[in-house]
Amino acid sequence: MEYVISVDLGATNLRVGIVSSDLKIIEVNREKTTKNDKNALLKQICRLIESLPYEEYNVKKVGVSACGLIEHDYITILPNLGIRNFDLKKELESRYPFKVEIKNDANCTALAEASFGAAKDVRDSYFITISSGIGGCLIFDKKMIDLPFEIGHMFIKYGTGYEEFEKVCSGNGIVKLCADKYLIVDHAGQFFDLVRKGDILANAIFEEWLEMVSLFLANTQMEYNTDLIVLSGGVMKSSDLFIEKLERKANNLIERFPIKPIKIELAKFDQDAGLMGGVSVALAIED
Repeated sequence: MEYVISVDLGATNLRVGIVSSDLKIIEVNREKTTKNDKNALLKQICRLIESLPYEEYNVKKVGVSACGLIEHDYITILPNLGIRNFDLKKELESRYPFKVEIKNDANCTALAEASFGAAKDVRDSYFITISSGIGGCLIFDKKMIDLPFEIGHMFIKYGTGYEEFEKVCSGNGIVKLCADKYLIVDHAGQFFDLVRKGDILANAIFEEWLEMVSLFLANTQMEYNTDLIVLSGGVMKSSDLFIEKLERKANNLIERFPIKPIKIELAKFDQDAGLMGGVSVALAIED
């Protein structure tokens, strides 16, 4: 049995724990994430690591799932934390007898789903999280393709111009999409409630949202031809309304091409996604 440290560096909460290779959580600590001060954040992470019995469990590897732009294990920016140019890998490896790898949180969760979750029985998958923003990652031959930029920032045609995909299709984006159509909602859940109740304007907006997301899924399959697309994030709380429709619409778009049909499944990991993402990255580190 192997034991690793997982650091779930989120925009709101920081969780640091010891987890076994069979995903048993041995011990985990959680605090609100320090913002706007990378030295203070480093001290917080170190303090939480040092509170764990890592010597007792012979921990040699640390995986960090981080909420930002990560290039080759270097934190370029954590936008929601107000932190830039943070070499956390170097800092941790200089202090502890660990090998450390740091990846974007969506990439980490994609690897967790491919290793232990919804995509564990297929070779190639694409993971998409639709929450306050939109992120995604390709898993090819069971390996994470660790690209730094998040797919939610890609441009789509919108109205008379162009907009970032997540600005109109994420949870927060749905609020903007509704406002642009003169429907005021406080959050995506409220919007989907209106759809369930048969609100005429909400249903018209819902159809527009479906078209944009299904087009994105079709283009993703055209690009990568995966065995499975795994969906996650807060918007999936209303997935019973749209999963089958998305799959059908997206497959209609690609049916004339000699590629695999799109198959969608919901992610296995929810509240522990970041923690298990860090575990997956740590376990993938070569000895």
